[in-house]
Amino acid sequence: MIKRSARYYLLSGIVVAIIGVTLLISYAITTTLRENTNKEEDNLRYVSYEILTDNVMPTIKQDEVASGNVIRPYTDETVQIGKTYYDSKAEETNQESSIIYYKDTYIQNTGVDYTSKNIFDVIAIADGKVISVTEDDIVGTTIKIEHNNNLISVYQSVKSAEVKENDQVTQGQIIAKSGTNSISSDLGNHLHFELYNQNILVNPEDFFTNNQGN
Repeated sequence: MIKRSARYYLLSGIVVAIIGVTLLISYAITTTLRENTNKEEDNLRYVSYEILTDNVMPTIKQDEVASGNVIRPYTDETVQIGKTYYDSKAEETNQESSIIYYKDTYIQNTGVDYTSKNIFDVIAIADGKVISVTEDDIVGTTIKIEHNNNLISVYQSVKSAEVKENDQVTQGQIIAKSGTNSISSDLGNHLHFELYNQNILVNPEDFFTNNQGN
């Protein structure tokens, strides 16, 4: 009778141990899957150029933008739009064409990319003062100009900058040449252009006075 009880308790202990090990393995697998899912979501997050350069700015509706006399940042007729501005209210197909994929990250295009097979002049969209001229391994050379009508224009992926910080520029003045960068290398020679009104991001294509373009 004593031997029988000992065998019973031994078998019960083994069963309990097996159940415990099974639960631990199940927990470990679930945790690993959850961590992998979170990592995938992190890698596929949507960010903007400005987040990559530590200068985040919100967006604004076009009907909230003050009117201004600004021209396109180029005059070359061969220039076309290579990638459009990301509009959260646009159709899904249009949004997809405004997404940039860079190093496991999907990026909402915060400006418009103007492309051409030929290097073209980049011009100031309005009179203003150069805030900065900077170099970056990801977006290339960037020129920022502050204008009198609460606008800031940003010219990225340029080369041969002809202006420096604190320079006064006039509308139509050549400030650089189109170039290339790492984040949109597939576009080749181009200008990435962003426009801010009162520090709020706007779609340049809805804001130009001379709205002709390709």
